[in-house]
Amino acid sequence: MPAHEGIVGNEEADEAARAASSQEGRPTALALERVRGVEGVIRLINRYRSDNPTPFDSSGLAGQYTWKMDRALLGTHTLRLYGSLTSDQAAILIQARTGHCRLSQYLARGGLVDSALCECKQGEETIRHVILSCSQWAEERKELWVAAEGRAGDVPFLLGGWGTKKDSKGQLVDGPRDKWKPDLKVVKATIRFLEKTRRLTYRP
Repeated sequence: MPAHEGIVGNEEADEAARAASSQEGRPTALALERVRGVEGVIRLINRYRSDNPTPFDSSGLAGQYTWKMDRALLGTHTLRLYGSLTSDQAAILIQARTGHCRLSQYLARGGLVDSALCECKQGEETIRHVILSCSQWAEERKELWVAAEGRAGDVPFLLGGWGTKKDSKGQLVDGPRDKWKPDLKVVKATIRFLEKTRRLTYRP
């Protein structure tokens, strides 16, 4: 994709393709899995390009949102994240990490619905609202809270991102960016929760 701008998932596809081609000609047991991961991301890119009008990205809000979710966006952890997921799971994670989805806030920004308010009437329907506080999903949220332990309220962490949250001593909770790895157990628990809500399930 030219310019690496304005296309959801483009950076993830680039990172996955670069990693998949860096085996120095030696086939590995993960080769097929890597190819499937790249193919899945490419399909998602094409899907979002056809489904979402360009005005959504014209303000640069999408990039700001994604940066807040993961300050290590261009790191090699991207392949680790998506390489362990099915295409359906990857679709949900990409929506949650980029904000490109069918939640009311996103649709309202493009003029596709009248209100950004969630059906629970307790706030705008955003990724953060759905994961942390929407009363409709209290029961479904229990497994996620157990998996996340003391970081249940840290949305970037739940979505596999490196954040700037600090502990009481002023140290980064996630540690140095170059040594950090996403917690795949927690990411998959978050995806299972979002699957239960069906709010990010792709419907053609």
